[in-house]
Amino acid sequence: MIFREEIVPLMDLKLGLEYRDVALRSEHVRASALSKREILELVEAVEAFAEPVKVITKVRPLSPDPSDDMVLDVAINGRADALVTSNTKHFAGAGKRFGIPVLSPAELLEKTREGN
Repeated sequence: MIFREEIVPLMDLKLGLEYRDVALRSEHVRASALSKREILELVEAVEAFAEPVKVITKVRPLSPDPSDDMVLDVAINGRADALVTSNTKHFAGAGKRFGIPVLSPAELLEKTREGN
């Protein structure tokens, strides 16, 4: 969906570095069946389609897990239409507070199929 420009990811440098770090963890490399180089190429491709966000406003605390705050910072400052995550429980409260729907990947696909 990103590469067909149906959705536009938002990203700042800090979040981009986190994506790289997480994607290159040994358990994720094994699960992906890709080489580290292929994973980096995929992350770089997503970055090329991402809209850069300058994080100016930081509201704390946002999430029960402080390491999730950087994701919310980008969503809030980038005026995201939605925040898509498999970890919806950590983001739901802040999403409501800032009017950003929090969707699981499955919910995003469902809404896309419905034309929303």
